[in-house]
Amino acid sequence: MRRIGIVALALALSGPAIAGQPEPVNLAPLTHSKAELVVVAPDGSQKAYSPSEIELFPTFRIETKTPWREVPAQFDGILLRDLLEANGLAELPAIRVLAENDYAVTIEREVWESVDILVATRVNDKPHSRRARGPIQFIIDRDAFEASEYAGDSHLVWMAARIEPVE
Repeated sequence: MRRIGIVALALALSGPAIAGQPEPVNLAPLTHSKAELVVVAPDGSQKAYSPSEIELFPTFRIETKTPWREVPAQFDGILLRDLLEANGLAELPAIRVLAENDYAVTIEREVWESVDILVATRVNDKPHSRRARGPIQFIIDRDAFEASEYAGDSHLVWMAARIEPVE
């Protein structure tokens, strides 16, 4: 009986989940639009991921607003840090992300270590579309974004097409 009381007290004191934290989610397979995210490793080798291949990593969900969405939406995808780790980029000082529209931004390691950046492939349970800033978009929970001293609007890349090392 005492053990139950201790567990109940621990749960009560733990409070709600931390705002801005992505929640693990299992995604059912679906058909995505044609797209790929090419990741260049430090040795120059390249790996191209389709949205479906991206979803083979552990997947997460964030419900949040963005500068372009006043109403919260559910974004599903993977954590950027997992993708970087799988491709030998996680310990670099920075990466460069390029979009289909030739937008480019450098993201310093402090950013992906301080906030969860979701590489989103779905929005509101549907494949993310180019018309809605997809098919591959970098999302940061708005509360975490606003609290971060490192994250900026420039890190919210849409139509992401390539990640390469910056040394």
